[in-house]
Amino acid sequence: MWIFRFSSNLKNFFRLLSIIRIIIGHYLANWLTTGPLRVIFDPRGKNRKTRSERLRLIIEDLGPTFIKFGQIVADRPDIASEGLRSELKKLQSSARPMPDDIAIQIIENEIGADMDSVFAEFTPHHIASASIAQVYRAKLITGEEVVLKVQRPNIRNKIRLDIKLLQIFARKIQAQYPEISNFNLIRFIEDFGDIMLKELDFMNEMSNMMRFTNMFKGDDRVYIPKVFSKYSTSKLLIMEYIEGEAPDNLANLITKGYDAKIIAENGVNIILSMILRHGFFHADPHSGNIFIRNDNQLVLIDFGMCASLKPKQIDGLIDFLIGFSDGNPHKIAKALLKLTEVDSLRDMESLEFEIRELTQKYTYFDYDDVDISGLFTDTFKLLMKYGISIPSSLYMLLKTLVTIQKVAESLQVKLDLIEMVKPYAKEKIKERFGWKNIKSKVVSSAEDYLYLIETLPKDIRSIVTGFKQDGLKHNIKIGEDGNSIGNNQLRWHIYRFGSIMLLGILLISATLLKVFNVQTVISKDGHPVMQEIFGNFPDVFFVTVVIICIFAALRMMFRAK
Repeated sequence: MWIFRFSSNLKNFFRLLSIIRIIIGHYLANWLTTGPLRVIFDPRGKNRKTRSERLRLIIEDLGPTFIKFGQIVADRPDIASEGLRSELKKLQSSARPMPDDIAIQIIENEIGADMDSVFAEFTPHHIASASIAQVYRAKLITGEEVVLKVQRPNIRNKIRLDIKLLQIFARKIQAQYPEISNFNLIRFIEDFGDIMLKELDFMNEMSNMMRFTNMFKGDDRVYIPKVFSKYSTSKLLIMEYIEGEAPDNLANLITKGYDAKIIAENGVNIILSMILRHGFFHADPHSGNIFIRNDNQLVLIDFGMCASLKPKQIDGLIDFLIGFSDGNPHKIAKALLKLTEVDSLRDMESLEFEIRELTQKYTYFDYDDVDISGLFTDTFKLLMKYGISIPSSLYMLLKTLVTIQKVAESLQVKLDLIEMVKPYAKEKIKERFGWKNIKSKVVSSAEDYLYLIETLPKDIRSIVTGFKQDGLKHNIKIGEDGNSIGNNQLRWHIYRFGSIMLLGILLISATLLKVFNVQTVISKDGHPVMQEIFGNFPDVFFVTVVIICIFAALRMMFRAK
């Protein structure tokens, strides 16, 4: 109903005003420190900021949606320059805390009971605060030490509103600047919205935790905290409290007897197992989401952002890394098409040549010195040059590899990632050509053929019956969205195009007559008999055609609207 649309538009309007106020405020601050008045307000230049720094500060003030957006853009070399990305990477997950009494009220509402009936102990002051949630510590009446992740009030509505505004802006930008069509901005905003809304649903995070627990059952290298589903909801997540050491404090780890090399190897093997064995991985394994405890075991937390790879993409990733280690550009090119789910490429020979040139950049490095994230970034830029769009899951993969590589660097450990991939590659190759997989494919193909044999006569009969009753009809699909048009619409478009062509010819003819001032003369035996009875014909013809063209243009414009 119109009343709901009015309410939604009103909320959009006020949020837009808030965004404009924040941007103008930063613009004025920038002008006072860089403009003519800088000698008064900032004579020493202490408050002067670069454009990238100013943009980061604006994003921080705009709230959680834009902060998360900035964090994702920071890992997208196809969107932002290196300078801007390095600045956006400074965006912190910490935020102004909400009042503890509000959080306690939310906890009681979500568990549907008093705090005393569930918790034997509860620390009323938060131990961490982020843009989406706040964290508390407690002890259940059953004796387990737990942490509570409490979602901020009304955060879902705020984020949905911001995503809606971003989608509106994206449509406007895509329409105004068609030259950026190689990068689908609208699709990027939609993917970003899906990521944000999934992260807001704590039931989704709980499901991810249970899935990872099952994946690494019996693997002592990693531990996933237990989640208490009995008390958890979409806005409240209660999980096991874990004590451990931060992986980015190398001196502390060494003092307490941990082995940095084993920790780094365990971390990389865990990520490779997620990606290459299970096709489901933690997309944000930074040092704040990892703890180290007994026997160099890694504890992973914060599973709100996870991603999946299709089996075809996993095979492509393995082939890409093996092709790189073998220096085989043809294998790399085929692997990249698998990764991006592109069936064929017209200019395959040129792509292989550029891949050969790219691999030469890394030829003289030892594999443990190769920057894997840099290799993927350069490769993605090359694919974009050929108009190949990169799936969002691959950017999540890149972010994961970059993050775990940084964790290894903080431990001052060099690892040969290519060599570590090989056991997983052998496992996948055995699986790919194993009897079980071949049998499954044969059975699946046989079922498809049987289904085809069973349904083909019915389909042919249906086609013939339809042809006899209604004749042959065509639907032509036009544009990226594949909107279909029928015969009447096609005929209308042809008439419209013909009318435009005719009006164009008339306008050109009238203009030529007007420019050369052609006189209208009726003659007999070479002598003029009648001339300009109705005035100067070129002028009359020109004015008439212009009026008709204006009327036709206005009519088509209103019909188009």
